[in-house]
Amino acid sequence: MSYPCNLIQDLLPLYIDGVCSEDSKAIIEQHLSECPACKEYYASMCDAEEIVIAPPNAEREYKKAASFQAVKKKLLRKQILIVAASIVLLAAIFFAAVGVLKRSVSVVEYDDNISVSMIDDSLVGRLNGSRATHIKIKRVTVTAEGQEENYLFHYVSDTKWDDLTTNRDVFSEYVLCPADKGADQIDRVYYYTGDYTDIETMSIDELQEVIDASVLLWSK
Repeated sequence: MSYPCNLIQDLLPLYIDGVCSEDSKAIIEQHLSECPACKEYYASMCDAEEIVIAPPNAEREYKKAASFQAVKKKLLRKQILIVAASIVLLAAIFFAAVGVLKRSVSVVEYDDNISVSMIDDSLVGRLNGSRATHIKIKRVTVTAEGQEENYLFHYVSDTKWDDLTTNRDVFSEYVLCPADKGADQIDRVYYYTGDYTDIETMSIDELQEVIDASVLLWSK
């Protein structure tokens, strides 16, 4: 039985894909062996490389791009928040450290960095290389061999912050005894970093030990 070429050619895709029945397969193969035109058509179908390009889905691509941009903005906001939080944290740590350093007060040891002079009838001390944040002053009256003398013992304190942020060019001045408080009656000014307990009532011998441990900065 002879089958028209159109019918055979319609069945060829099924034959090529191997999904036609055994009877249809036998009919197609019989026809191809007898029909040069269909045989050539079959060969062209086997040799052809069919590429199917699906049309782009504009809406899907737009949603994908929009979703990517949203994620990108979210990550950017997160990075900004992290940076801002880091800056705030570092600032808090810095100011906390500065506060600790400014509260860390220590006595300044004498190293040719302290001097005393009479300025406008007032006794004025000068600290070089730092800032005097605290001043300890004791006025002691001594009577020896019937003669009365007045001594000033003092020390100054600074902070760890001053130690880190100042240099030898920095100085601070402080009044040890103003003119209206009897600066002209002071005979000597000492720098003493020891114990000031009961220094005003010490005996001559005890006070001499304090004097020996002090630095004489000024005298009449």
